[in-house]
Amino acid sequence: MGREAMDFDVVIVGAGPAGLSAAIRLKQLAAKAERELSVVVLEKGSEV
Repeated sequence: MGREAMDFDVVIVGAGPAGLSAAIRLKQLAAKAERELSVVVLEKGSEV
């Protein structure tokens, strides 16, 4: 069985306060610049 590949512009490791804040701020800046930006936040735990 192969692995599924997914493309993102930004990958943030860790869904703690800093990781989530970074993701939100990046999306805000991208929207202000009228740019599309795909961001994914990875967390080892099952809940955020």
